Amino acid sequence: MDWKERCRARLREHLDPRGDLAPPWERFPDYERHTMGWRMGAGEDWMGLWGVFLEQLAPDLETRIAYLRRHPPAPMSWADAVHEVLYPTERSEDDGDDEDDPTATAQRRAALLEQGLIASDVAFTTWLGQQKDVRWPWERGATPEDAARYDTRELWFWSRRIAALRGAGGWKPPIVPETWRACARALESGDAGPVEPHLGLSSLARFLCAGDVKAPWQLGLDLADFADSFDDDMGYVGAFRLWGMSAFDDAHQLRRYLEATRAPSDWRAWAEEQFPLD
Repeated sequence: MDWKERCRARLREHLDPRGDLAPPWERFPDYERHTMGWRMGAGEDWMGLWGVFLEQLAPDLETRIAYLRRHPPAPMSWADAVHEVLYPTERSEDDGDDEDDPTATAQRRAALLEQGLIASDVAFTTWLGQQKDVRWPWERGATPEDAARYDTRELWFWSRRIAALRGAGGWKPPIVPETWRACARALESGDAGPVEPHLGLSSLARFLCAGDVKAPWQLGLDLADFADSFDDDMGYVGAFRLWGMSAFDDAHQLRRYLEATRAPSDWRAWAEEQFPLD
């Protein structure tokens, strides 16, 4: 039995009461569109199941729109996949001429937006709807630096949730373990304290606990502080890039952040280069 046959054999146990398999952006909203997680482990497994499910789904447009509408909108970064769900025969018939045509891509995305099948910055809402009790990042045994580095997107979603809870009043976080002591003030008050530019991951973790990730230009840093490194000792600009790669799903979302933080033109150009989004 090959991998696809095993997916077919296991599909039924993963279907919801309506007979649907959740789209990948709903099942794993804390996975970026192009993360390695889709090519290994649980993400790869779900993509295999989804492929089998779509093969069995009636190919008419009405059925497929109805399927998508029963689930949360996809992030805009999934627009190509949503289009293929709607038009399953188009991929095999297409000679590829317009695959990289920006005009055709933009037109498809605009149509999906108008239909409400994709949306800007929607993954957080999907993730939040799946949460019950607050889970604290140290429960996994991770240090702040490891959480900021390896669980960046989930920690960002958690950060946004914590900021909302703090803003609602009556906020009282638990006592943090010793390994997270540097983040205690940020978690309790929303004040991350001064940034340490040479301690990028530690500073990013504090900002995430505060619920407000500051941009380098807000901290008085300049482009010369960017070392283009993903090493553990990356500076804050590098850590900010790591966060941005996980935080932004579409150009509209990035543009709102740049406008809200009043990014200078040189930093805006840097951000658009580091976070190439449609």
